[in-house]
Amino acid sequence: MKKILLLIITFLSVSFACDHPLKVYAAYDPTKVGEVAMVSAVTNQIMKAQPTAQIDNRPNAKFSDLDLTEQSVIVTVGQFGINLLQSQIIPAHVKVLLCTHQWFGAMNELRDIYITMPEHAINEIIKNIAIVNNLTLIPTQGVLHAMSKEALAAEDTSAISLHDAKVGVILGGDAETPEGGWKNFTADNARDLADQLVNFQKQTGWKILITNGPRTGRSPTAHRAGESDEISEGFLNALQQAGLRQGEDFEFFDFQFAQPGQPSLSALKAIVKTVLGNKGFMIVPGESTSSISEILTVMPIAIYTNSAMNETHQEFVDQLVQSNLATLWPIAPEATESYILPPRQEIAVVEKFLS
Repeated sequence: MKKILLLIITFLSVSFACDHPLKVYAAYDPTKVGEVAMVSAVTNQIMKAQPTAQIDNRPNAKFSDLDLTEQSVIVTVGQFGINLLQSQIIPAHVKVLLCTHQWFGAMNELRDIYITMPEHAINEIIKNIAIVNNLTLIPTQGVLHAMSKEALAAEDTSAISLHDAKVGVILGGDAETPEGGWKNFTADNARDLADQLVNFQKQTGWKILITNGPRTGRSPTAHRAGESDEISEGFLNALQQAGLRQGEDFEFFDFQFAQPGQPSLSALKAIVKTVLGNKGFMIVPGESTSSISEILTVMPIAIYTNSAMNETHQEFVDQLVQSNLATLWPIAPEATESYILPPRQEIAVVEKFLS
Protein backbone atom coordinates (compact mmCIF):
# COMPACT_ATOMS: atom_id res chain seq x y z
CA MET A 1 0.00 0.00 0.00
CA LYS A 2 2.83 2.39 0.88
CA LYS A 3 4.56 1.65 -2.43
CA ILE A 4 1.36 2.39 -4.37
CA LEU A 5 0.88 5.66 -2.47
CA LEU A 6 4.49 6.64 -3.17
CA LEU A 7 4.04 5.94 -6.89
CA ILE A 8 0.89 8.09 -6.97
CA ILE A 9 2.66 10.99 -5.24
CA THR A 10 5.63 10.71 -7.61
CA PHE A 11 3.31 10.64 -10.64
CA LEU A 12 1.43 13.71 -9.44
CA SER A 13 4.68 15.57 -8.76
CA VAL A 14 6.02 14.83 -12.25
CA SER A 15 2.67 15.76 -13.85
CA PHE A 16 2.59 19.04 -11.93
CA ALA A 17 6.13 19.90 -13.06
CA CYS A 18 5.26 19.12 -16.68
CA ASP A 19 2.00 21.08 -16.58
CA HIS A 20 3.69 24.06 -14.94
CA PRO A 21 6.99 24.78 -16.68
CA LEU A 22 9.36 27.43 -15.42
CA LYS A 23 8.05 30.93 -16.18
CA VAL A 24 10.84 33.46 -16.71
CA TYR A 25 9.99 37.15 -16.58
CA ALA A 26 12.64 39.22 -18.34
CA ALA A 27 12.30 42.83 -17.17
CA TYR A 28 14.49 45.59 -18.60
CA ASP A 29 14.76 49.09 -20.07
CA PRO A 30 14.60 48.56 -23.86
CA THR A 31 16.65 51.71 -24.55
CA LYS A 32 19.72 50.24 -22.79
CA VAL A 33 21.23 48.11 -25.54
CA GLY A 34 23.95 46.50 -23.42
CA GLU A 35 21.50 45.67 -20.64
CA VAL A 36 19.05 44.06 -23.07
CA ALA A 37 21.94 41.89 -24.28
CA MET A 38 22.70 40.78 -20.70
CA VAL A 39 19.12 39.65 -20.16
CA SER A 40 19.01 37.91 -23.56
CA ALA A 41 22.16 35.97 -22.74
CA VAL A 42 20.55 34.61 -19.57
CA THR A 43 17.15 33.79 -21.06
CA ASN A 44 18.71 32.11 -24.10
CA GLN A 45 20.82 29.91 -21.83
CA ILE A 46 17.81 29.10 -19.63
CA MET A 47 16.02 27.83 -22.75
CA LYS A 48 19.01 25.60 -23.51
CA ALA A 49 19.10 24.29 -19.95
CA GLN A 50 15.31 23.91 -19.65
CA PRO A 51 13.68 23.71 -23.10
CA THR A 52 10.17 23.75 -21.60
CA ALA A 53 10.74 27.11 -19.88
CA GLN A 54 8.51 29.99 -20.95
CA ILE A 55 10.25 33.33 -21.51
CA ASP A 56 8.02 36.38 -21.01
CA ASN A 57 9.83 39.56 -22.12
CA ARG A 58 8.50 42.58 -20.21
CA PRO A 59 10.22 45.81 -21.29
CA ASN A 60 9.58 48.63 -18.78
CA ALA A 61 7.70 46.19 -16.54
CA LYS A 62 6.17 47.14 -13.21
CA PHE A 63 6.09 44.63 -10.38
CA SER A 64 2.29 44.59 -10.50
CA ASP A 65 2.49 43.37 -14.14
CA LEU A 66 4.07 40.08 -13.11
CA ASP A 67 1.94 37.06 -12.22
CA LEU A 68 4.35 35.43 -9.80
CA THR A 69 3.63 31.77 -9.10
CA GLU A 70 5.72 29.00 -7.54
CA GLN A 71 7.29 28.36 -10.95
CA SER A 72 8.24 32.01 -11.63
CA VAL A 73 11.67 33.61 -11.72
CA ILE A 74 12.66 37.17 -12.59
CA VAL A 75 15.69 38.15 -14.65
CA THR A 76 16.31 41.88 -14.59
CA VAL A 77 19.17 44.29 -15.11
CA GLY A 78 20.88 47.54 -14.16
CA GLN A 79 19.30 50.57 -12.53
CA PHE A 80 15.94 49.61 -14.00
CA GLY A 81 16.10 46.27 -12.24
CA ILE A 82 17.20 47.82 -8.95
CA ASN A 83 14.23 50.22 -9.01
CA LEU A 84 11.88 47.37 -9.92
CA LEU A 85 13.06 45.22 -7.02
CA GLN A 86 12.82 48.10 -4.56
CA SER A 87 9.26 48.93 -5.59
CA GLN A 88 7.68 45.97 -3.79
CA ILE A 89 8.57 43.15 -1.41
CA ILE A 90 9.64 40.09 -3.40
CA PRO A 91 7.63 36.95 -2.54
CA ALA A 92 9.83 34.41 -0.75
CA HIS A 93 9.15 31.70 -3.33
CA VAL A 94 10.37 33.79 -6.30
CA LYS A 95 13.98 33.60 -7.43
CA VAL A 96 15.48 36.82 -8.82
CA LEU A 97 18.65 37.35 -10.87
CA LEU A 98 19.93 40.92 -11.21
CA CYS A 99 22.55 41.47 -13.93
CA THR A 100 24.79 44.51 -13.63
CA HIS A 101 28.18 45.77 -14.81
CA GLN A 102 28.99 47.50 -11.50
CA TRP A 103 27.74 47.92 -7.94
CA PHE A 104 25.38 50.86 -7.43
CA GLY A 105 24.79 52.35 -3.98
CA ALA A 106 21.08 51.50 -4.11
CA MET A 107 22.01 47.80 -4.23
CA ASN A 108 23.03 47.98 -0.58
CA GLU A 109 19.33 47.65 0.32
CA LEU A 110 18.62 44.55 -1.78
CA ARG A 111 18.09 41.22 -0.03
CA ASP A 112 17.69 37.52 -0.83
CA ILE A 113 18.45 37.63 -4.56
CA TYR A 114 21.14 36.50 -7.00
CA ILE A 115 23.45 39.10 -8.53
CA THR A 116 25.79 38.48 -11.45
CA MET A 117 28.46 41.08 -12.13
CA PRO A 118 32.10 41.31 -13.26
CA GLU A 119 34.57 39.79 -10.83
CA HIS A 120 36.82 42.85 -11.02
CA ALA A 121 33.95 45.00 -9.66
CA ILE A 122 33.45 42.91 -6.50
CA ASN A 123 35.45 44.15 -3.50
CA GLU A 124 35.50 43.15 0.18
CA ILE A 125 32.81 45.71 1.09
CA ILE A 126 30.44 44.22 -1.48
CA LYS A 127 31.21 40.69 -0.28
CA ASN A 128 30.33 41.71 3.29
CA ILE A 129 27.06 43.32 2.19
CA ALA A 130 26.22 40.13 0.32
CA ILE A 131 26.72 38.05 3.47
CA VAL A 132 24.58 40.35 5.65
CA ASN A 133 21.77 40.69 3.06
CA ASN A 134 21.78 37.04 1.91
CA LEU A 135 22.81 37.95 -1.62
CA THR A 136 24.30 35.27 -3.86
CA LEU A 137 27.06 36.81 -5.99
CA ILE A 138 27.88 35.14 -9.30
CA PRO A 139 31.10 36.69 -10.66
CA THR A 140 31.88 36.80 -14.38
CA GLN A 141 34.75 37.84 -16.63
CA GLY A 142 33.26 41.05 -18.03
CA VAL A 143 29.48 41.24 -18.45
CA LEU A 144 26.97 38.84 -19.98
CA HIS A 145 26.00 39.32 -23.62
CA ALA A 146 24.51 37.55 -26.63
CA MET A 147 27.42 37.94 -29.07
CA SER A 148 28.82 34.80 -30.72
CA LYS A 149 30.19 33.72 -34.07
CA GLU A 150 27.04 31.69 -34.61
CA ALA A 151 24.81 34.73 -34.02
CA LEU A 152 26.95 36.89 -36.31
CA ALA A 153 26.63 34.38 -39.16
CA ALA A 154 23.03 35.45 -39.74
CA GLU A 155 23.77 39.19 -39.53
CA ASP A 156 22.88 41.31 -42.58
CA THR A 157 25.88 43.33 -43.83
CA SER A 158 24.23 44.83 -46.91
CA ALA A 159 24.36 48.36 -45.45
CA ILE A 160 28.18 48.23 -45.49
CA SER A 161 29.95 49.39 -48.64
CA LEU A 162 33.56 48.87 -47.55
CA HIS A 163 33.41 45.08 -47.47
CA ASP A 164 37.21 44.81 -47.29
CA ALA A 165 37.53 46.91 -44.11
CA LYS A 166 39.87 45.34 -41.54
CA VAL A 167 39.28 47.68 -38.60
CA GLY A 168 36.10 48.48 -36.68
CA VAL A 169 35.76 51.36 -34.22
CA ILE A 170 33.19 52.15 -31.54
CA LEU A 171 32.95 55.74 -30.35
CA GLY A 172 32.71 56.04 -26.58
CA GLY A 173 29.90 57.62 -24.61
CA ASP A 174 28.98 59.08 -21.26
CA ALA A 175 29.06 56.49 -18.47
CA GLU A 176 27.00 56.24 -15.30
CA THR A 177 28.89 56.23 -12.01
CA PRO A 178 28.14 53.95 -9.03
CA GLU A 179 26.74 57.01 -7.23
CA GLY A 180 24.23 57.66 -10.01
CA GLY A 181 26.05 60.53 -11.71
CA TRP A 182 27.74 60.61 -15.10
CA LYS A 183 31.29 60.86 -16.46
CA ASN A 184 31.48 62.26 -19.98
CA PHE A 185 33.10 61.10 -23.18
CA THR A 186 34.29 64.51 -24.39
CA ALA A 187 34.98 66.23 -27.69
CA ASP A 188 38.69 66.10 -26.80
CA ASN A 189 38.45 62.31 -26.36
CA ALA A 190 36.87 62.03 -29.80
CA ARG A 191 39.48 64.28 -31.46
CA ASP A 192 42.35 62.33 -29.88
CA LEU A 193 40.90 59.10 -31.24
CA ALA A 194 40.39 60.69 -34.67
CA ASP A 195 44.05 61.80 -34.77
CA GLN A 196 45.24 58.30 -33.91
CA LEU A 197 43.00 56.73 -36.56
CA VAL A 198 44.24 59.15 -39.19
CA ASN A 199 47.85 58.19 -38.43
CA PHE A 200 47.00 54.49 -38.46
CA GLN A 201 45.06 54.68 -41.73
CA LYS A 202 47.78 56.63 -43.51
CA GLN A 203 50.42 54.14 -42.34
CA THR A 204 48.50 50.98 -43.23
CA GLY A 205 45.95 51.99 -45.86
CA TRP A 206 43.40 49.80 -44.06
CA LYS A 207 39.77 50.80 -44.38
CA ILE A 208 37.83 51.53 -41.22
CA LEU A 209 34.20 50.97 -40.21
CA ILE A 210 32.99 53.25 -37.41
CA THR A 211 29.85 53.46 -35.31
CA ASN A 212 28.76 55.40 -32.26
CA GLY A 213 26.39 54.21 -29.54
CA PRO A 214 23.37 55.29 -27.53
CA ARG A 215 25.56 57.06 -24.94
CA THR A 216 27.67 59.02 -27.45
CA GLY A 217 26.92 62.75 -27.13
CA ARG A 218 24.09 61.98 -24.72
CA SER A 219 21.22 64.49 -25.02
CA PRO A 220 17.39 64.45 -25.25
CA THR A 221 17.53 64.59 -29.07
CA ALA A 222 20.70 62.65 -29.90
CA HIS A 223 20.19 59.49 -31.96
CA ARG A 224 16.46 60.08 -32.33
CA ALA A 225 14.42 60.79 -35.48
CA GLY A 226 17.55 60.79 -37.63
CA GLU A 227 19.50 63.24 -35.44
CA SER A 228 23.15 62.50 -34.66
CA ASP A 229 25.15 64.15 -31.85
CA GLU A 230 27.80 66.84 -31.45
CA ILE A 231 30.56 64.47 -30.34
CA SER A 232 30.17 62.25 -33.42
CA GLU A 233 29.97 65.24 -35.76
CA GLY A 234 33.16 66.73 -34.33
CA PHE A 235 34.89 63.37 -34.66
CA LEU A 236 33.87 63.04 -38.32
CA ASN A 237 34.98 66.58 -39.09
CA ALA A 238 38.41 65.82 -37.62
CA LEU A 239 38.79 62.74 -39.86
CA GLN A 240 37.74 64.59 -42.98
CA GLN A 241 39.83 67.69 -42.28
CA ALA A 242 42.86 65.39 -41.99
CA GLY A 243 42.17 64.03 -45.46
CA LEU A 244 40.28 60.78 -44.81
CA ARG A 245 37.43 60.24 -47.25
CA GLN A 246 34.00 59.05 -46.15
CA GLY A 247 33.01 56.04 -48.26
CA GLU A 248 36.59 55.34 -49.38
CA ASP A 249 38.89 55.37 -46.35
CA PHE A 250 36.19 54.97 -43.72
CA GLU A 251 32.45 54.48 -43.35
CA PHE A 252 30.38 55.81 -40.45
CA PHE A 253 27.08 54.46 -39.07
CA ASP A 254 24.97 56.48 -36.64
CA PHE A 255 23.10 54.62 -33.90
CA GLN A 256 19.39 55.42 -33.69
CA PHE A 257 17.00 54.63 -30.86
CA ALA A 258 13.86 52.65 -31.58
CA GLN A 259 10.86 54.59 -32.87
CA PRO A 260 7.19 53.55 -32.61
CA GLY A 261 6.82 50.44 -34.73
CA GLN A 262 10.54 50.34 -35.60
CA PRO A 263 13.50 48.70 -33.84
CA SER A 264 16.67 50.55 -32.90
CA LEU A 265 19.26 50.89 -35.68
CA SER A 266 22.74 49.63 -34.83
CA ALA A 267 25.44 48.60 -37.28
CA LEU A 268 27.73 47.16 -34.62
CA LYS A 269 27.12 43.47 -35.33
CA ALA A 270 27.38 44.01 -39.09
CA ILE A 271 30.70 45.81 -38.55
CA VAL A 272 32.02 43.04 -36.28
CA LYS A 273 31.00 40.39 -38.82
CA THR A 274 32.70 42.23 -41.68
CA VAL A 275 35.93 42.90 -39.79
CA LEU A 276 36.02 39.34 -38.45
CA GLY A 277 35.64 37.99 -41.98
CA ASN A 278 38.61 40.08 -43.07
CA LYS A 279 40.71 38.85 -40.12
CA GLY A 280 40.99 42.30 -38.62
CA PHE A 281 40.34 43.75 -35.16
CA MET A 282 38.07 46.14 -33.26
CA ILE A 283 38.96 49.33 -31.36
CA VAL A 284 36.69 49.68 -28.33
CA PRO A 285 36.22 52.41 -25.66
CA GLY A 286 37.36 51.56 -22.14
CA GLU A 287 34.13 52.67 -20.46
CA SER A 288 32.03 50.18 -22.45
CA THR A 289 32.40 46.98 -20.44
CA SER A 290 29.58 45.44 -22.46
CA SER A 291 31.20 46.10 -25.86
CA ILE A 292 34.55 44.86 -24.61
CA SER A 293 32.97 41.66 -23.25
CA GLU A 294 30.95 41.06 -26.44
CA ILE A 295 33.73 41.50 -28.95
CA LEU A 296 36.34 39.60 -26.95
CA THR A 297 34.09 36.58 -27.46
CA VAL A 298 34.74 36.56 -31.20
CA MET A 299 37.89 38.53 -32.07
CA PRO A 300 40.90 40.54 -30.82
CA ILE A 301 40.44 44.09 -29.55
CA ALA A 302 42.42 47.21 -28.77
CA ILE A 303 41.00 49.39 -25.99
CA TYR A 304 41.33 53.16 -25.83
CA THR A 305 41.03 55.00 -22.54
CA ASN A 306 38.92 58.13 -22.10
CA SER A 307 37.52 60.48 -19.45
CA ALA A 308 34.21 58.60 -19.11
CA MET A 309 35.98 55.72 -17.38
CA ASN A 310 35.75 55.25 -13.62
CA GLU A 311 38.03 53.18 -11.38
CA THR A 312 36.09 49.97 -12.06
CA HIS A 313 36.41 50.44 -15.83
CA GLN A 314 40.12 51.12 -15.51
CA GLU A 315 40.68 48.04 -13.35
CA PHE A 316 38.93 45.83 -15.93
CA VAL A 317 41.00 47.28 -18.78
CA ASP A 318 44.22 46.89 -16.80
CA GLN A 319 43.42 43.23 -16.09
CA LEU A 320 42.74 42.49 -19.76
CA VAL A 321 45.92 44.20 -20.95
CA GLN A 322 48.09 42.59 -18.28
CA SER A 323 46.62 39.18 -19.16
CA ASN A 324 47.34 39.76 -22.88
CA LEU A 325 43.62 39.47 -23.66
CA ALA A 326 43.60 42.96 -25.19
CA THR A 327 46.01 45.71 -26.20
CA LEU A 328 45.97 49.37 -25.29
CA TRP A 329 45.36 51.46 -28.39
CA PRO A 330 47.22 52.64 -30.47
CA ILE A 331 48.96 49.27 -30.14
CA ALA A 332 47.17 46.86 -32.49
CA PRO A 333 46.37 43.31 -31.32
CA GLU A 334 47.70 40.16 -32.94
CA ALA A 335 45.99 38.62 -35.96
CA THR A 336 42.61 36.94 -35.62
CA GLU A 337 44.01 33.53 -36.61
CA SER A 338 45.95 33.21 -33.34
CA TYR A 339 43.09 34.42 -31.15
CA ILE A 340 41.75 31.95 -28.55
CA LEU A 341 38.04 32.38 -27.76
CA PRO A 342 37.19 32.74 -24.05
CA PRO A 343 34.53 30.47 -22.44
CA ARG A 344 30.87 31.55 -22.39
CA GLN A 345 29.99 33.12 -19.04
CA GLU A 346 26.21 32.66 -19.06
CA ILE A 347 26.44 28.85 -18.80
CA ALA A 348 27.86 28.95 -15.25
CA VAL A 349 25.56 31.85 -14.26
CA VAL A 350 22.37 30.02 -15.23
CA GLU A 351 23.58 26.76 -13.68
CA LYS A 352 24.16 28.55 -10.35
CA PHE A 353 20.91 30.52 -10.55
CA LEU A 354 18.67 27.50 -11.26
CA SER A 355 20.44 25.05 -8.94
